[in-house]
Amino acid sequence: MPARDLVPRIERWFRKHQRPLPWRENYEPYRVWVSEVMAQQTRLDVVLAYFERFVARFPSIDALADASEDDVTAAWSGLGYYRRARMLREGAAAVRERFGGHVPRDVDALLSISGIGRYTAGAIASIAYGQRAPIVDGNVARILARLFGDDDPRAAWSRAEELVALSRSPRDFNQGMMEIAALICTPRKPACARCPLTAHCTAFTSGRVDELPRPKAKPATRAMTIALYVVTHRGKVMMQREKGQLMRDMFHLPHGDTSLLTGKPLRVKNATMVGTFRHTITNRRIVFEVYCVGAAALGSAARPGAGAPTHWIRPNDLSSIPHPSYVRKALQLAGICK
Repeated sequence: MPARDLVPRIERWFRKHQRPLPWRENYEPYRVWVSEVMAQQTRLDVVLAYFERFVARFPSIDALADASEDDVTAAWSGLGYYRRARMLREGAAAVRERFGGHVPRDVDALLSISGIGRYTAGAIASIAYGQRAPIVDGNVARILARLFGDDDPRAAWSRAEELVALSRSPRDFNQGMMEIAALICTPRKPACARCPLTAHCTAFTSGRVDELPRPKAKPATRAMTIALYVVTHRGKVMMQREKGQLMRDMFHLPHGDTSLLTGKPLRVKNATMVGTFRHTITNRRIVFEVYCVGAAALGSAARPGAGAPTHWIRPNDLSSIPHPSYVRKALQLAGICK
């Protein structure tokens, strides 16, 4: 099947089978931008749990640009990769200052904005504005590798550009590629029997679907155990602002490890363990041990963070401050935050 037949087939399939996602209601550029940033390295079901709340809290470029970094990262808490939220806010300020508050439609202009790379620029330009801009992420690269029998990343971008140039609706074509990747052409056990592209798929016709794309080497995982201390006083919980890159400026519980976070490790005698839970951050597989301890058990020398200021937070106020999702898990386990 030549490409001129492949492209409209993808567009027709998308119009018939697309999922009703909230940013597809009107393809407003700001909402498309937020959705694309949220979806980076994050499952769609998780994005859906956050998207509507985030755009309700920051409904426009102006609202996001005017917000404090704490407000934005608080609304992002639980999504992870918090640098995305900071750069989204910085990007909104740049759009207001340089583009009059209107998300630009041109790929080159989009690429000049903080936090927008080649994929995101192409996604905004094609999905929000119908521009013939290519997109390649891991999902699209997988389809292209199987369709053409070649998983060279450089070839993926050139092929995506050739295909979108043939599209009548770049919006439908690019989203169709992503949707087929999500629902049919999955990394393992793809549903080839339901795929509209098998007649054009080199991997399918040659019996190499399981071989393409070739798996990339993954970084080694690190198994870690970290103690978290729930220190309470008059209905409040002790926290500190982290200074390291991974959790910069996030509110955190006192902890007993420095390889993940920053500050002096905290060791508390007579603390009571209330339970453990598992959590994954990038390539770290962590078992958190949760301890409860009264404030009186802490001497000034044992306070965490190498002199970092201590904050006393009411559990009900947790949603208004930036914090990693595992902080809430720890408080729930301790019976503090229901």
